[in-house]
Amino acid sequence: MKLMMVAGELSGDVHGAAILSSLQPLIPDLNAFGIGGAKMMAAGFTSHVPISDMQARGFVEVLRNLPKHLRILRQAVELLERERPTVLLLIDYPGFNLKLAEAARRRGVPVIYFSGPQLWAWHGSRMRTVARTVSKMIVLFPFELTLYREAGVDAVFLGHPLVGEGAAPSEVDALKARLELHPGRPVVAVMPGSRPGELRRHLPRLLAAIRLMEAEGFLADFVLPVAETLDGEEVRRMVRESGTSVQVAENAFLPLLKFAELGMVASGTANLQAGLAGFPFLVVYHFSPTTFWFLKNFAYVKFLSIVNLLAGREIVPELLQNDFSPEKVKETFLAIARDSSHQARIRKDLAAMAASLGEPGAYQRAAEIIATHLRQFEGTPPAARASSG
Repeated sequence: MKLMMVAGELSGDVHGAAILSSLQPLIPDLNAFGIGGAKMMAAGFTSHVPISDMQARGFVEVLRNLPKHLRILRQAVELLERERPTVLLLIDYPGFNLKLAEAARRRGVPVIYFSGPQLWAWHGSRMRTVARTVSKMIVLFPFELTLYREAGVDAVFLGHPLVGEGAAPSEVDALKARLELHPGRPVVAVMPGSRPGELRRHLPRLLAAIRLMEAEGFLADFVLPVAETLDGEEVRRMVRESGTSVQVAENAFLPLLKFAELGMVASGTANLQAGLAGFPFLVVYHFSPTTFWFLKNFAYVKFLSIVNLLAGREIVPELLQNDFSPEKVKETFLAIARDSSHQARIRKDLAAMAASLGEPGAYQRAAEIIATHLRQFEGTPPAARASSG
């Protein structure tokens, strides 16, 4: 059986690898190929395009990379045409993947979409495209289920895959041994984002805020886990030049979540992971001026953080754009760090948010749905798949 998969971002690579690992016992002879990253390839995937060629976030960055993305889209359509997979599995990355979904349906290839695009926040009108092209939508948040089903999409919520995921105790102990931790000081996770552009926009502001805190006498063990998509030497250079006490560590993200007590976290998947870990944090993000203008005028949500969206109110503070200044970060962070009752309220609200995301095992349940579709359409001519998928 042939399964074509497309993951355009680091978080999608993580999802794709976990799904493949769960699929292999169900479909031992599976041929999985398409676009993915190192984790998917380690799980037996054949990637025809490096995932690093796909990553772009923000209106300006997407426009700047549009010619490259159109070229990759043509490559993906040619691969679809040549290989005629039994099923096409798309993971998030809607701007690219929805176009590929349309190409797949024209060729009679059923489409499963894992981690449904957040069209409820941006492009509600594109729900019609999803309803027309996607055979099965697997959503990651419970409130999405009603929205997709009302639009005529065959959608299912299986729980969020990050629930129950995390580092092993041995990995936590190994990280603690590598760090210089001081008794009595809180451990603060500093997470500026996994993209190089996010690092360069966010980290200088966060480091300047930490410098202000340390000048005021606030003592903490600040730890910055370096994402695999970033240049570790660049991160270290930025930290050295800041004059702060921030400690930089590779392969540290998941272990750090197990013992961090506070955090400063860029919006994105890390935001939800920090929320599931349960420690109080503040959310930061700085967009290009054009992207932020589009957000203000065309987005349909009150919050950027998925943690706050799930709660329906602000439970962790958000500092965006002009509010994301070193002085404002310092004031907001210290207001949490110096108020134990405030921390307790945030932990309670985060626990309630986490409880809404279902039970562990979402990847296994997703793999069972994908395996059912693969078996259903194995050996079926494309024209028949188009009419029944």
